[in-house]
This record gives sequence, structure tokens and C-alpha cells, in this order.
Amino acid sequence: MRGIFIPDMLHTKGQESLMVTAHTLEMPHTTMSAYSAVCAEFLDFRDKSHGAITIDEVSSSIAAGRFVWIDTNLRDQKYSDLKQELPERLANQTPVLKILSSEYQQNTDDQVSSLHRTDSALHIRLVGARDRSKTIISEVLDIVITEGLFATFSEGSCGVLHAVRRDYIRDFEQHAATPSFLLYEFWDKQIEQFLAVQGCLDQEVEATRIALRRAADEATLTKLADVSGRLLALRKRVLPARRVLEELVSRKTTLVSEATLQFLAKMIDTLERLLADITANREILESAMNFSLTVMTHRTNLTMNRLAVVSTIFLPLTFLCGVYGMNFEVMPETEWVHGYKMFWIVSAIITTTLTFVLRKARLL
Repeated sequence: MRGIFIPDMLHTKGQESLMVTAHTLEMPHTTMSAYSAVCAEFLDFRDKSHGAITIDEVSSSIAAGRFVWIDTNLRDQKYSDLKQELPERLANQTPVLKILSSEYQQNTDDQVSSLHRTDSALHIRLVGARDRSKTIISEVLDIVITEGLFATFSEGSCGVLHAVRRDYIRDFEQHAATPSFLLYEFWDKQIEQFLAVQGCLDQEVEATRIALRRAADEATLTKLADVSGRLLALRKRVLPARRVLEELVSRKTTLVSEATLQFLAKMIDTLERLLADITANREILESAMNFSLTVMTHRTNLTMNRLAVVSTIFLPLTFLCGVYGMNFEVMPETEWVHGYKMFWIVSAIITTTLTFVLRKARLL
């Protein structure tokens, strides 16, 4: 397989960089043109120089030993026109031809992270997650790595791409030793995005749990279903990303340095912990729901028990009323002078006796 030999990445960045914190993704400063459909920049690892170049200068920059990053915005662009703008060595790559097909860009919500290899290129599709308006939406970013060239394709605004642009120059100047650092940067920011969404969901899970302790009304149950659905949506995006990392690390390639593969392998542990947190949050919601249902069932049982006790007390009284409410001509008790008083005396004795018995049996 043809490719470039990429020496090991510097280890100064360290394992601690994998322990990322969730933060808001901002629009970064970049030397690339933010408004061009296709823009390019060279990175020279020999003298740490970098800068924007034209598409026509891509081939000469690679020939001069520089590494080139080409970024393409697919939104509102004709794919046939984009193919003409891209350098020939990139436009003719099989992954790029696939990316520039309109069918490939449709139904992004049903797509997941994936990895495809060819003889001369590596194609990684990153499907991230952005929490907007209480809904998890997909952010699709395609990465194509080939000899001397790193290409990204996105459909409009992409949080991961913005985050990389914000930090990659500093990391390039301070830590990077090979072009593989760019791949690490994208995975690092992708995991950051996952963790940011999970952090927001953590807060909502706790709020929902507290709400369920108060009352399991319709609004709370709707919120429970919403949070649970978003946890599942996040898991749907994290799980394929972990599989892609595992496949990327398990099969070595000259397009990614050995040191970078080691850093990516450590990221798998971060995704494992993230998946465990998602599972724990779902279990918390399920436990809170079961507790709320148990409380409701207990309250219902108490109410039914009270109704049963009241019915037990009034049942013999109802029987007496039924008997002496019959229209028989011969009923001796109806002619008693003190029959009305006797009825109330008997009723009082029955009520008092049943109340005493039920209290002694702890049913009242």
C-alpha cells in the first residue's frame, strides 16, 4: 500500500490530554478562509511554519515536503463544481468521489461513524452529537487521509471542526511532530463534544429524578421520556465511534504514526467510561421511575384499604336498612313504640364493635 512514512508523534502532550472538560464550542481563529467552499493550508513540521495556500499550490507544497490540510464546505455547493475545485490527486480518490455524491450526504440522522480503507487513502466519517433545543442532532464530518494530504468535508457549521481550528495551531507549534496530530485533534474534539452533551444530560437526569420524587405527573413523565430518548441518541453516536477507534487502532497503517495510534487507543477507554455513564444515567432514570410508581402504588393501596374499611363498617348497617325498608305487611318490629331508637342503638353497637375490631387488627 502506498503512503507516507510518518514518524512518531511527540509525547509531550501526554495522556492527561485525554481527560477533557466539557465546554462551549466557539468560532475559532484560523488562517484558513472561513467563507470559502474549499480552502487549503500547509503545515511544515521541519520549521513549524504554516499558512494558507491556493488549491493550485497544493501539489507543489506536497512535493516540497509540506503537509497540506484541505477543508471543504459542502453546504449549498454543487458537487460537480467542488470536484473541479479540488486538486486532482484528491478529487480522484474513491472516498472523495463517494463523499461528493448527493446520496451519501442525505439522511445524516441515520448515519453513524465509520471507517473505510483503500490502497492509498483512509476515510473516516465522524458523526457527532449536538444538543439543540432539547434534541440531539447529528454533525457529520468526513476525513480523508492520503499521501501528504489531510482533507475534511462538512455540511455547513461543524462544532468539532471549529474546535480543532481554535486550538490546532497552538498544538502544532508546541507538541506536534507528524501530520498524524491532526487526526488526534479531531478525535480529541469529537470526544469533548460527546462529554459536553453528556454533562448537560447529567444535570437533566438529576433534575428529572428530583421531579419524579415529588410527583409522577404528565409533565414529569414527558420530561423523563425526552431525557431518556436523548441518552439513547447519544449512545447511538458514541458506540459506533468507539468501534471505529478500535478498528483504526487494531489495523496499523503508514498514514497514521504508531505513537498516534497509542494515543487513540487510550481514547477508547474514555469512550468506554462515557458509555458506562450513559448506561448509569438510564438506570438512574429507571430506578427513579420505579420508585415513583412504587410510591403511587402504595398510596393507592392505602386509599383502597380505607375505602374497604369504611365499606366493612357500613355493610351491616346497609343490611339493616335493606331489611326494614321492605314493604311487608307483617313486620312486628315496625309496630314497636321504641323501634326507631332500637335501630340506632343496634347501629351504634355494630359500628363501635367493628371499629374496635378493625383498629385492633391495625386495619384502621
